[in-house]
Amino acid sequence: MMRLSCLPFSSLALLAVFVTAAAAQEPVWRLGKPLLDEKTTLHGQPVRLVDPCTVRHEDRWHIFASANGGTVWTSTRDFAMRPIASEVTKLPVGSCFVPQVFFCRTQSRWHLIGMMPDKTGRYPKMAPCLCTNADITNPKSWSPPEVLDVPSPQDETKPVKQWIDFWVICDDVKAHLFVTSDGGRLWRSETTLANYPRGWSSPVIALRGDFIYAPHVYRHDVSGSESYLLTLTARAADGHHYQQSYTAAKLDAEWQPAAATADKPFAGLANVRLDDARWSGDLSHGEPVRSSNDERMILETDFTSFIFHGAYRATDAKDARGTPVVGVLQKVAP
Repeated sequence: MMRLSCLPFSSLALLAVFVTAAAAQEPVWRLGKPLLDEKTTLHGQPVRLVDPCTVRHEDRWHIFASANGGTVWTSTRDFAMRPIASEVTKLPVGSCFVPQVFFCRTQSRWHLIGMMPDKTGRYPKMAPCLCTNADITNPKSWSPPEVLDVPSPQDETKPVKQWIDFWVICDDVKAHLFVTSDGGRLWRSETTLANYPRGWSSPVIALRGDFIYAPHVYRHDVSGSESYLLTLTARAADGHHYQQSYTAAKLDAEWQPAAATADKPFAGLANVRLDDARWSGDLSHGEPVRSSNDERMILETDFTSFIFHGAYRATDAKDARGTPVVGVLQKVAP
């Protein structure tokens, strides 16, 4: 599945976009060299990396991404050296991809939530799935994917043709699953913590908008009060992908736009300073980098990094098309 708009552009056109954006908004983020670049290999062969996520365990960051119809992994002590690895490892999770990884405290196992092609006709093209692992440092010990028993989404006004990108977050009572579908719809399903990962309710529409995929949800308290942050990938009028954000007081409450337009995004051309001009400007499938690693998805109030995939051009590229690579945005110091 191609999940990135790698549209040709001229350097002058891109410069004009950034000059216009800079006049409207000061940079919030800066973007340097890729975390995993176009030279990264899998089994010695070049690989296209998309849908990254990262989780902290002990003294290392563990990075997962979609590649070659499945999921790959690598790890690093820090993000200072770029790239962090020259080779990634394929996980034994079959066709499960678009990973979200967290430590499930009630089961004392690492959980990888993903999706895989549905061959039963039950779901709109993709089925939600779960893989588990007792030792995140051992990439070969992940279990085969198990399809989650989430009911298929129903919308009488507009049938769902495809849903993608499943995400789980837990509060003190329930586990909540979020997923996006065609037509700019965000769905939510729930189950009790006692029943997780089974017993999911029928999905309900939690938000409608102009986003396209990648619903990532975090506990992000404000002034000591419970609050949640939602980020989504959207497509601007010029075709570039950018990141929107919404907030809510509860996971089942109404989501309110925070930075949800191309001219005032959570992260996008309007507020990112490119320190490496080989980036195309696309910011797809991103998530804040957090130090917590369990199912509550707790995000620090003052988080400073955001991992994503984007198009990166080769030095001698003539058509200015980019290869999907993994990058990290860093907040600009005030």
